[in-house]
Amino acid sequence: MNKSLHHKQRKVSVSRSGKQGLFAVGASLPKIAGPALRKRGFVQAKLITEWPAIVGDMLAQETVPQKLIFERGNRGDGILYLRVNSGFAIELQHIAPQLIERINGFFGYRAVANLRLQQGPVLAPRRPRKINLKQLAEADEAQLQLKLRSIEDTSLRDALAFLGRAVFIDRDHG
Repeated sequence: MNKSLHHKQRKVSVSRSGKQGLFAVGASLPKIAGPALRKRGFVQAKLITEWPAIVGDMLAQETVPQKLIFERGNRGDGILYLRVNSGFAIELQHIAPQLIERINGFFGYRAVANLRLQQGPVLAPRRPRKINLKQLAEADEAQLQLKLRSIEDTSLRDALAFLGRAVFIDRDHG
């Protein structure tokens, strides 16, 4: 096997022992999915990956981009095809100009000139799962609280306590 290829594989893979750690898949998604998305008409893969950030959570629950079509040789004034929950399509028609403005503001140029709505079910975006940590032994919890007692900001103290519990549990079970 080519050494440089082998080296690249090791960078993104997680070893069997899990010692290499985790990486954010979302950060790599535009690069990985870009070629496939371009074949479907998505010149800007970020339109899909950043949809909730572009339109807001409420609109992202009711809509999902399907494809963005440009005239040949043009990368502006495209037609954005959106799948829309049936009950929301009429409301979306009324706010279409504001939605187009928001999308174009995200890209920094007039990427979208018009919307085409396709009514159909829109799956709710997955919510990140909550991680429930095991309880610490009383002695470990007391030691952790002792170390954190001087931190006045309660939100910072709570975040550090959560992190500290994870470290204690990983140390005891790793």
